[in-house]
Amino acid sequence: MSRDDKETSKGYLVGYGKPPAEHRFQKGVSGNPRGRPKGAKNKTPLKGSDRPTQDMLLAEAYRPVVLREGDTLIELPAIQAVFRAMGVAAVKGNRFAQKTLAQLVQNIEKEQFQAQYELMESFTEYKVKWNQEIERCKKLGLPDPQPLPHPDDVLIDYRSGSFRIAGPMTKEEKAKWDELIARRNEAQGEVLEYARLEKEEPEYAERYRDWRLFEQRIFDKINDALPERYQAKLEGRARVADNEEEDGDDSESEAA
Repeated sequence: MSRDDKETSKGYLVGYGKPPAEHRFQKGVSGNPRGRPKGAKNKTPLKGSDRPTQDMLLAEAYRPVVLREGDTLIELPAIQAVFRAMGVAAVKGNRFAQKTLAQLVQNIEKEQFQAQYELMESFTEYKVKWNQEIERCKKLGLPDPQPLPHPDDVLIDYRSGSFRIAGPMTKEEKAKWDELIARRNEAQGEVLEYARLEKEEPEYAERYRDWRLFEQRIFDKINDALPERYQAKLEGRARVADNEEEDGDDSESEAA
């Protein structure tokens, strides 16, 4: 027992870090009944934490400035104007500008090449992985997995080092694509149906032909907008004479 501690009549000590029982926190009762002060959670962080110097530097770098080129005034970001002045100085023989500009360009090209290479490598691994998984599921009689993007939609040109995604990349995009393809397939069915009715009901052949051409245009508009892997060949296509216009309302096909 320290000299500052005092023993109460109930036998427990009272002193530093040992308040009397009547002043201790009670179980189930908040020690801060008024709660957190209003706005305490949204107080502005410390000045050093939001990097104001970097923000100011970037703002100045991209601030538009006006330059004169011959008789023309052009507006450029300040940083681009600096690079342009450096390029002019380099062309005029300034060795420091030549060395600095050449080094900057080399560094940027190197970084871009590295980023492009890593991205192509990632997409190549992605295609190999999912093609193997799809093949495995086929052998086991399992449903084909539907990764997004589909590996067949990842098109890589190893000669040029370029690549692109020719298909949906998200569930939302796939839902829209499925809706368009369903409408195209519906148009295919309508074209065949109207072709049949043209023959079976010749008295209404002209009407059925107009409807057939209308559905045919919808099919073509949707189909032509899709990548090659998703395209289909229209069966029962109606031939249009050179002097015959495909009349009809295009509003639905435009919406599609």
